[in-house]
Amino acid sequence: MALVDYTDSDNSERDIPLDEITHKGSTNLHGLKRKRDSKPDLPPLPDSFHDLYASATRLSNHDDPSLHAGRQRQTPHIEGQWPTHVYIEWHPSRPDIERLSQIVDHVEKTLPPGISLHSLLKSDLGAELPLHISLSRTLMLATDQRQSFVNDLQMAVKARTVEPFTVALSGLHWVANYENNRWFLVAQIQKPPGDELNKLLEASNLVARDYNQPYLYISQETLTAPALVREKRRRQGSVQLRTTLSHDRPLSYSQPSQLYEDVSNHFHFSIGWTLKKPSKTSIEEVLGEQMLEVAIRSVKIKPVISHSTMKGPSLAAHECVSEDALIHLKSYKYSSVDKSLISRYILKHYWNGFVELLPLWLAPNMVTLLGFFFILTNVILLEIFVPDLIGPAPSWLYYSFAFGLWMYSTMDNVDGKQARRTGQSSGLGELFDHGIDSLNCTLASLCETAAMGLGPSPKGVFTALIPCLPMFFSTWETYHTHTLYLGYFNGPTEGLIIACSMMTLSGYYGPQIWTQPLTDLINWPAAFGSVSVIDIWIPVIFGTFLLIHLPACVINVIKARREKDLPVAPVFIEWLPIMVFTGSCAAWLYSPYSSLMRENRLVLFCLTMSFVFGRMTTKIILAHLTRQPFPLWTVMLAPLIGGAVLGNLPRLGFPAVTATFELWYLRSYFIFALVVYFRWALLVINSICAYLGINCLTITPKPAPNQSAEKRSNQNGTPWKTQQAAQRRKGD
Repeated sequence: MALVDYTDSDNSERDIPLDEITHKGSTNLHGLKRKRDSKPDLPPLPDSFHDLYASATRLSNHDDPSLHAGRQRQTPHIEGQWPTHVYIEWHPSRPDIERLSQIVDHVEKTLPPGISLHSLLKSDLGAELPLHISLSRTLMLATDQRQSFVNDLQMAVKARTVEPFTVALSGLHWVANYENNRWFLVAQIQKPPGDELNKLLEASNLVARDYNQPYLYISQETLTAPALVREKRRRQGSVQLRTTLSHDRPLSYSQPSQLYEDVSNHFHFSIGWTLKKPSKTSIEEVLGEQMLEVAIRSVKIKPVISHSTMKGPSLAAHECVSEDALIHLKSYKYSSVDKSLISRYILKHYWNGFVELLPLWLAPNMVTLLGFFFILTNVILLEIFVPDLIGPAPSWLYYSFAFGLWMYSTMDNVDGKQARRTGQSSGLGELFDHGIDSLNCTLASLCETAAMGLGPSPKGVFTALIPCLPMFFSTWETYHTHTLYLGYFNGPTEGLIIACSMMTLSGYYGPQIWTQPLTDLINWPAAFGSVSVIDIWIPVIFGTFLLIHLPACVINVIKARREKDLPVAPVFIEWLPIMVFTGSCAAWLYSPYSSLMRENRLVLFCLTMSFVFGRMTTKIILAHLTRQPFPLWTVMLAPLIGGAVLGNLPRLGFPAVTATFELWYLRSYFIFALVVYFRWALLVINSICAYLGINCLTITPKPAPNQSAEKRSNQNGTPWKTQQAAQRRKGD
């Protein structure tokens, strides 16, 4: 028995079906498996089965030709290398098997004595075997390349827009392998009308090129073409960086390539093999007039690495939750660097102890959400007890601000630990975590504005909105480096401790403490004179961002781009969203013709900006997770630009709008931002949950081995097909 025959194990192959790939660009990449019918009374195993492993037992990974009918391994075994093949599989019907078996028997009789022809139609135990059309040579992939290879091959096949097709067998030939030490009896395939085989081969070779793997059936003239050589160098880079290449420059397989070539005469099914070179006796006529036809519906990869499904096309694709985008969540790995000494040596032990207090039934995303509820509660209390943001308010309110911010930070730091405790880690966790952080930027700082008694003043506006700048650039940095960097002194740790301390001091001394001269607190008149904390507040905060945080982000991004041999200048165009956001906020609020500060509308404005900024930065995180282009725009910025224009109409020669009109414009903007944000958030979260077969706010039951995402989604309460249909309706 040939011990290297592939089985139908769920862990051995990957399907890319063609029957869901349409010319509209949508796919349905379900992993199709040939299932065996289980019968109550199985026949007994033949005697030969019991002593299959009685002799010639494998004791090492060295090749033993006696285990393979005299064949020798052409690709040596290397630890960490995975021999991979791309191919089309055909399971012949019983009449087809009988017809092909007769052909093999007939050809064997024509061979000279001493040459044995081994059939590929059945195993030594008589089990019928599938036949294959090769679409690649043996590809040696590293462990960390396997998933991304599947992802890229799916995109390449989809880009070829190949629908299910039929091929016909036209004749027999002898074909030698590349080493000329094994000869195959093959049934040649006629060129299908739609040239589907050449298109699929082109897709396979395109992906092989990006992984520095050999091509199949490509002529020397094509290989040495200058355009192909330049394209290969440009896209390839190094094999080690290939798994992260598509993060920065999503590979496009839809453009015409230099690898297309009509090699229709090479496609075949191998039906037998021999180790000795056969004679050149013509065998083309053996098939006779009985033409066999084969229906082609999928492309396969061995070994299997993942299971794929499909989402709705239009809106889903636009919002980075299409099949091509979500497929990268399968290979997602979170990466962060926190150099803070306080985090590493003090808070780490606090977080590790705190997470043990959380029940295992509490989902990690719910932990994040509970932390955000502390902030929302304080914003509500703020609006009730200190709506002018000046105060003084009751002391307990400032203590509540400090406690709520501390609990938010705690929950934000233990949600990942809870995910690992409960086995719920996924890309959705990072998206949800950073999405909440983005919403919190203008809300927690609003509490800080009230704690310092700044009110709706220029300094109050600055304090409420300044956290958006470091948050955006940290997100921008993460998009390019794929790592969240936190320095020795960073906002989420040291900055938050300072904010909590200031809120606590406001509760004890009152917010007026920040307007007192520093010499009243620190007896050093020569150094501070009559300067108060509020006087140096803006220079210190903005200077820290401008001189420390921003340069660190830029340096890390430039370093990452240069390591991958990518241009640096284009990344600065990606600052456009935050420039529009910051410029529009400043132009609107600081305009002398705007009534928002005079009428104390800063709370409503910050609530609105919470959704606008949250959508803007969360789209960047989503693009980072799904390896999509950097999002330069969100529709939620348009009303902000409109507000900036509205607040400056007299500068343009138009009369100023009334305070009532401006207020209703802001209220309408808030409702618009609220609806658009949650509609988008639900689309993204539902798409990811349906794709990964997980829940967002509850613990997902651990699936049984080899359980599909379809079955998991059914267990989670919504049938898979229902989820798919719902997403498509949203996309339409």
